[in-house]
Amino acid sequence: MQRAESPDRLTVIAIALAAYAWVNFCHEIVGHCSVAALMGTKCRLISSTNIPLVTMPPEWKYNVIVVAGSAANWAFAFVCLGLLRALPAAPPGLRHFLWLSMCVNLFTPATYMTAAPVIKYGDSYILISKLPNQLFWRSAVVLTGAVVCWLSFRLCRAELGRLLGRGGRAARPTAWALVAPAYVAGGVLTVASGLFSQLPAKVAQLQAVGGTFGLMFWLLLLPFGIPEQPTPAPHPFTLPRSVWWIAAGASCALIFVFVLGPGVPV
Repeated sequence: MQRAESPDRLTVIAIALAAYAWVNFCHEIVGHCSVAALMGTKCRLISSTNIPLVTMPPEWKYNVIVVAGSAANWAFAFVCLGLLRALPAAPPGLRHFLWLSMCVNLFTPATYMTAAPVIKYGDSYILISKLPNQLFWRSAVVLTGAVVCWLSFRLCRAELGRLLGRGGRAARPTAWALVAPAYVAGGVLTVASGLFSQLPAKVAQLQAVGGTFGLMFWLLLLPFGIPEQPTPAPHPFTLPRSVWWIAAGASCALIFVFVLGPGVPV
């Protein structure tokens, strides 16, 4: 029996760096900043942790800007899902990027929604913070977020099974080889970017650590749902070393840490 080749770790890390940088780009720039411009204001600074507005709009417009970050993540997640299913013969590096991007763009807003009302910090808490009956609204948002997290988890697990070709002795080890380095690399990337933030260090690292290692813990649970069977998969997933992906991941990391970390005035 031929043993399946393990995914190249350096390529997995590079793809994770690109995916984690893009999830932040979608949330902060495509979501918050683009909608802020539509609402008649704009972001004063574009960064990985701090997006202050030039002027504060009316409350209803501000709430639209707040919602836009998570909405952009969900929209991009389903674009990735559509491409992943529409391009089954795409190169393995692109398929892994689409799958991982789908996961992090689903888990970020869903887990954010669940945690924010509990810690009284974050977008979903801002939306309900001035409403009466706080216990009811906070509980409702947490419950909704938990349901969305579970549905996101099931979808990501199912698509991971499709990606791996389902079954075979190497399925679960391959899943771990794709997930574990990505989880660590993405977290380290965001923490490194937070070191250069203009926010106070504790606040920046709360966002960086909580927003990656905290919100993305779902990734580490995905391999447990991958079945292992004695027969090999007919078309096992392989991810060879890709110089292109390594260069792309390194470029994204450098921009994310040294440009978006301190921020770019608009």
